Amino acid sequence: MVHWLRHMVLMLALAGLFCSCSQVEDARRVVAEADSLRATGMAYDDSLAIAKAAATLSHVRSLYPTDYAHANYYYGRLLRNRGDQPAAMLAFLNVIHSRTKDYAIKGRSYCNMGIMCGLAVEHELAYDMYEHSAEEFLKAQDSIAYFYALIDMAFELAEQKRKDESISLTNQIENECTDYYVLTKIWETRADAYIQAEMYDSAIYCVRTLQSRGNQEPTGFLYAAQAYDNLGIRDSALYYANRVLECSDFYGDLYNTLYILTHNDSTINVEEVLSLTSDRADIQMDYTEIRAGLSQAVQLLEQDLNRKPNMAWLWATIVTLLIIGVPSSVYISRKRKKHQLYSQKATAAQEEHRILSEQNQKLEQQQTQRQQEAMAEIDIFCRSITEENIKQKLCWKDFDQMCAIVNQRMFGFVDKLKARGITSMNEIRICVLLALGSFDAKQMANLVPCTYDSFKTTKSFAAKKLNISGRNMRPALLKLAIH
Repeated sequence: MVHWLRHMVLMLALAGLFCSCSQVEDARRVVAEADSLRATGMAYDDSLAIAKAAATLSHVRSLYPTDYAHANYYYGRLLRNRGDQPAAMLAFLNVIHSRTKDYAIKGRSYCNMGIMCGLAVEHELAYDMYEHSAEEFLKAQDSIAYFYALIDMAFELAEQKRKDESISLTNQIENECTDYYVLTKIWETRADAYIQAEMYDSAIYCVRTLQSRGNQEPTGFLYAAQAYDNLGIRDSALYYANRVLECSDFYGDLYNTLYILTHNDSTINVEEVLSLTSDRADIQMDYTEIRAGLSQAVQLLEQDLNRKPNMAWLWATIVTLLIIGVPSSVYISRKRKKHQLYSQKATAAQEEHRILSEQNQKLEQQQTQRQQEAMAEIDIFCRSITEENIKQKLCWKDFDQMCAIVNQRMFGFVDKLKARGITSMNEIRICVLLALGSFDAKQMANLVPCTYDSFKTTKSFAAKKLNISGRNMRPALLKLAIH
């Protein structure tokens, strides 16, 4: 039963992993589709799919940081276009906090956040967002986007009535960039800076410069309408205000244009303008509600910027590290000391073994040298004995005397034979004759004396007692003599 349950748990885990991987791949396909649409200048408009992709990738954002950032960017754009500014701000914040190396997507996210801050009349905060955007585009080596971010910074300086700084920045951009659209935005920004500085003639000059370049954007018409309105030239203000209504679909431009129309022509009121443009749903948007959403989005951004580190989490981390680290360090220290002690003991043992080996080697050398010297003495003695005519000069009744001489000259050879069980006189005689090494078997049988068969039998018994081979006994006997 337990075995079956284990298999079930394993199968469920594998199924969950497969489903999770499948969902992640689906989310990445959605992001890839949105990327391809953006490359062709189109926007991804399936909010449910991109929202699901962003939620799925949030669980694996450390593995797929770029896909996660792209999903949140496209989701934020959809939310912004549909009026949910706070949710859009959160999506863009997810992008800038991701670990993606796609600096361009971070730059575009900062740019969108700057737009929202500007619409909420938080121009200093908008300037900071555009500044971050410029930094990210510079990292991405996207020069055109970088210059657009600088223009946005200049625009926010103008909105803060910092005309000189704004004009200086636009001059810098103009000296560094030759792109037509960038230069067009420069003149629009200058017009706005002059309007904020109440230099309306200069603003009109900027708008005319734009028109001479073939620019027919509603933003320029709006600046002209505002400038003429402030100069009290109502006909020109109404003319440019109507030009804005003809081509603009941005609620900020339209909101300001309605003000100019009602301000310069007492016969026109907002209700009549709305009735004339009943098919323009964007004009009928509740700008107050939009401002409220933008204010909430800016509050979320400020909270993120002012967010302080979670001290509780920090202290918990420190305590955890202490709880784990101190015992670990003590254990590692003890382990290191034990290892050092073991190494010292092993080194001492190796040194002692080396010394003993050297001593044993010296002893073996000394012993081998002594054995060689003893064998040389024995060899000299054996030659001196066998050179004499033993048959004539040495009678076997004096054999005990000869054994005594052999025992003395060959380091107690006879005593060593007796100690090993060779007690028979014939056995002793045969071993002595074999050790002398100058007689054949028949000669030794005559010298014992005994028959040849008896000699072989006695020799075999002696070899067994000495535990040596009976075929060539002399080397073993000599070794016994010098042992």
